[in-house]
Amino acid sequence: MVKLEIKDIDPVLIAADEELERREAARPKRLHLGMSGAGRCAREQYYNWLWATTYLTPARGLKAIDDGNRGEPVIATRLQMVDGVTLMTRDPETGRQFEVVDAGGHVRGHFDGIVYHHPAAPKTTHVWECKVTNEKKLAEFRKLKERDGSKATLRQWNFVYWVQAQLYMLYGGYTRHWCVVASAGCRDWDACRTELVRDEAEYYAERLRDMVEHVDELPARVSESPNAFECRWCDYRSVCHEGRAVDQNCRTCRHARPVDGPQWHCTLHDEVLSPEAQAEGCTSWSVRSSLA
Repeated sequence: MVKLEIKDIDPVLIAADEELERREAARPKRLHLGMSGAGRCAREQYYNWLWATTYLTPARGLKAIDDGNRGEPVIATRLQMVDGVTLMTRDPETGRQFEVVDAGGHVRGHFDGIVYHHPAAPKTTHVWECKVTNEKKLAEFRKLKERDGSKATLRQWNFVYWVQAQLYMLYGGYTRHWCVVASAGCRDWDACRTELVRDEAEYYAERLRDMVEHVDELPARVSESPNAFECRWCDYRSVCHEGRAVDQNCRTCRHARPVDGPQWHCTLHDEVLSPEAQAEGCTSWSVRSSLA
């Protein structure tokens, strides 16, 4: 049987994808170290925080992220219909998403909600997270849950999500996490509960703080081989393994230091740098020693 390849893609769809990518590239860069990525390679996260290079998220990836953003309120609304269970998706003190911070504000995490009276542990408050994924990944989740039990599932299924859960519990002062995993379109779902492992949570918290406190020290990378699975698809492979020069901006400059606020201070010109100034840089730029 001959497999036919359909290459005639509608130009309107191509243009829409290109516009998605253009708008994403025009968005301001993230200012903080995100707890959501703390389970990744430490050097990858360091490069990301220092804006070491510019990369483009393809439209397919952007649409997957959008699935998650759109699915979360749908899932939350359905859960909030359950009698006896309380799900809060906004911090009552701020009216915004729940947030935890460290290292003078340079380390931040935002979790989806708080759950009270979960029937599996009705007296224990849970951090709530919602993940939207494809059917294959949801099937893997269910297989692991059936094999290893609910409390072991998240770590086996997605280690980055597990570290994220650990940090949210640690910083929020909680000991339980409840993750609801749904298929794209929210037609199917499952869930698992995770317990706080304090020693490991504190290890990753310290690793994040260390990047801020020792900004001129390059963290260890996950592998010395550029062909390692984790490195092969990394956005920073060219900088990390291939010797590409980093982008010129204030964060890659040796004169800039992270200070509480969170702010960045230029020691050469003795001024606090706005996000716009950080991205622009200046003619006195000199590469940070860790990035040389």
